[in-house]
This record gives sequence, C-alpha cells and structure tokens, in this order.
Amino acid sequence: MKSKAPHRLGIAFSAAGLEVAEVSHDVGRLCIVRCETFAAPATPTNGDKAASAGPAWPVEKLKSFRPAAVRGVPVSVGLRSVDAFCRLVTLPTAAESELRPMLEMQLENLSPLPTEQVVFGFEVIRKTEKQSDLLVAIARREAVVERLELLRQAGFVVETLDLDALALLDFLWHEKPLHDKELAGLALVILEGDTATLLLVHDKQPHSIMAVPLGGEVSLEDAAGQIAGALHLAETAVQSSQPEAAWPVVRVLQRSAEGTPGSKLDLQALAAALADRLGVKCEPLELSERQRAGLGAVGLCVRAASGRARMNLVPAEYVSERRRLVRKRQFKLAAIAVAVLYGLIIAAAVAGFAYQFNQLGSLEAEADDLKVPYDRACALRDDVRVLQEYVSNRSAPLEILDELQKLKPDAVCLTEVHFTDGEQASLSGYASSASVVSEFEAKLQKSSFFPGGTALSPLTNQKMAGNVVVRFTIQCKIKKAPKHETAGGRRRQR
Repeated sequence: MKSKAPHRLGIAFSAAGLEVAEVSHDVGRLCIVRCETFAAPATPTNGDKAASAGPAWPVEKLKSFRPAAVRGVPVSVGLRSVDAFCRLVTLPTAAESELRPMLEMQLENLSPLPTEQVVFGFEVIRKTEKQSDLLVAIARREAVVERLELLRQAGFVVETLDLDALALLDFLWHEKPLHDKELAGLALVILEGDTATLLLVHDKQPHSIMAVPLGGEVSLEDAAGQIAGALHLAETAVQSSQPEAAWPVVRVLQRSAEGTPGSKLDLQALAAALADRLGVKCEPLELSERQRAGLGAVGLCVRAASGRARMNLVPAEYVSERRRLVRKRQFKLAAIAVAVLYGLIIAAAVAGFAYQFNQLGSLEAEADDLKVPYDRACALRDDVRVLQEYVSNRSAPLEILDELQKLKPDAVCLTEVHFTDGEQASLSGYASSASVVSEFEAKLQKSSFFPGGTALSPLTNQKMAGNVVVRFTIQCKIKKAPKHETAGGRRRQR
C-alpha cells in the first residue's frame, strides 16, 4: 500500500494578517492542500495601550486546521521582522551544539534588551576551517510567548518558530520568480504595512534582516530616503566582515494590507526613486495571485521540508512541552496497537507452538553461530563509546571562554576572542584604565589555561560615549586539549 505523504502546517503572523497553509511533501514535490489568510482587525491609532499591543490575531478562525494538529502534523510559525533584531556574528568554527553556549556568553553585548527578556536563534550562513559567520535573530520573549500561548490555547503545539522574512526567501527560491544570478547578490525590499523589511542576500544566503518603520502618512520620497539610508547601513555592516559582498540588484515586493502606509506606495515609482538614490538596478517583484496566497505560511512549510529551518526561536520550556505531548501521543498509539494485536499474538503463539518446538534444535545451532558476530558487535559498541567520549571532550574553546569570563575584571570589556591553530588566543577589548589591563594580564599569567605567558600590545586611548577608554590586545598561548585513550588501547586492556 502506498504511504501517505507527510503533511506540515505553516502559520505566519504577517502584515496581511494570519496566513495559514497545510502542505504535503513527498519525494521533493510540494503540494498545497489548502491555504487561507485571515485579516487582523485594524489596531487603534490614538496612542492607547491597545495600539501598542499590536493587532488582535484571529486565532479562533483556525478551527478548520485543528484536526491536522490533532493528528500530530508538525506546526511551523513565522515571526515578523519588526518583532526581531538580527546581527551578523563571527565565531570560531565548532559544532552547532557548541556555538549556542558561545552565543549565550556574548548575548549581553549583542542584545539591545536584558538577556532574561529575550530569546535567540541562529543559522550558520558561511563556514571555513577556522571561523563561521552566523545570522543571529534576537526577539522579545514577551512577543514570542504571546504568540505561542495564543496558538497553544487554540490547540496548536509549535515545533519551530522562524522569521517570516527567511520563509519568504525560501518560498521565492522554491517558486523561482528570481533568477539564480540575482540570489548571488540581492537586496530585497518587502513593504509590510507600516514597515519595510530589508533582506540582503549574498551567495544565496541571508546576511542581514532589518525592519524600517515607514510612519503613518509617509510620502514616496520620504520612504525612498529611509529605505535607501537603511540599505546603506546594512550593506556597510555586512561588508565590514565580507568586503567582497555586493548587491547590484534591488527588488521591491508588496505585502501590505489594504489601507496601510505601505499599500499606498506605487511600486514602480518607489523602485525608480531607489534606483536614483542607490545607483543600481531596482525593479518591482511581481507575483501571481496563486503565489501571493498564503505567501509566508507556504514559505514556512517549504523551509521546514527542505531542512533549512535551523533558526528556531521557540523557548526551551515550550520545546520540552512539545516533546512531552509527542511522547504521550506515541504512547496512546502504542497502547491501541498493543490492544489490537494482543488477540492475534495469542492465536499465533498457540498455532506456532508445535512448529517452534520442532525447530528448537535448529534455533540453538543458529544461536551458537550468532555468538561470534554478537561478540564483534559488543566490541564495536565499546569502540563507539570510546570515540563518543573523545568527541565529547573536545570542548577546549568553551572551557577557555568560561575561564576568561571568570578572570575578566568588571572594568574590562572583551570585543573579540580569536583562536589560532588551537595553540594561541588573541584577546581584544577595552578597559577603564591601563592599571585594569595590567590586572587582567596578571590574572591570565597565573591561570593554568594560559601556561605559555602573555604578550601585551601597545595600549591606545579612545573616546567612547563621552569617556576615555584604553584599547588593548593581549596574545597568549593556551592550554592544549588533553589526550584521550584510543580504542586499540581499550582492547589491549581487555
């Protein structure tokens, strides 16, 4: 019997309202089962609390999609770019499980809000032997929890929470309204109601996402000026780490609901104004009515089905809740299966008893033949355990970063930690005075993590936020990772 193609639900909190899509995917083919957009009621504009709280999302209209959620269909949710803050971060190359703790240590410097008020996710967009570039998204925990709670109360347990702009990019990649050459260097301007989302793509990877507020009654010239200025800032930020990046093409996409500031802007005129200011090719991005239907929700399903939904902003407590519900559902299904098969098992056992009794002698011979492969499998299991132990101990960068956090005086701020060949670290940052730098260097020299001594580069003074700080760079040799026993050594001991 042919297996049923797996399904997935996508729910996007977009400028047009609540976009919902159910998609089936099998053998690389994607089929939209159904797709709807539920417009959110207009928010008040008189400056009261209701206006600042955002739109009242019509989650009660999702009842028709509830049976799919009950069946355990995975749910992917998209968050608007205006609700998140994105940064391009460079870290030493490591496994993704090790990158998250590194980011948590730097989150206080990356986030505009206190760390306890935010959640974050990341996606590796470029990786070399020594360093990796990460696109980090930071969102207000309050906004994330609000949307997750709305969906939980409606009966939907969220598997992944992604950025709507990234889902849109994957949708455009899937539907092919953009040429492959454009994705090598593309600046995409998405008009979304009262904001414009700017998405910079380099080498087919997103490098920057920025939301630009357009205001209430913005004119075409003002909108073009704000967007052009923000694009220049975003491009400069990316080129600081990747000088070769360029964006010769700008495309403008309309996603605004009727009556919003973005819907009043003429795309052709806006594209022409941007071309004059930026000096590059700028054109509107036209989509068919079929492509516009549930654009963000379908993009979320495309992104999850392709395995690219790696930037998950779901807080840890909600991930644990989903796992608990999945286990509970699996237990129920297993109990039903056991109950159905129980009678069959008894009948089969009675019918096969005589046959198994006659075959007992041959089974004992087969068991003896399997003893040698079983012993080999046990030896391989022990070898795998040794290898897993060796891999788990490769955490020298994390231990060094933890040691630096303990040694660093309060008046010292590290802005860069660079590891070279696993034997040397370069620490850069600034401090309130030269004596504080000397204190930090003395602590490093006493630490067992830096047995090779330190070398302090000449100090420089720099004015920052009205105060004079001291810039410094310290070179120090780091402790080598401990050697571990090989699998062969374990076998010799046995």
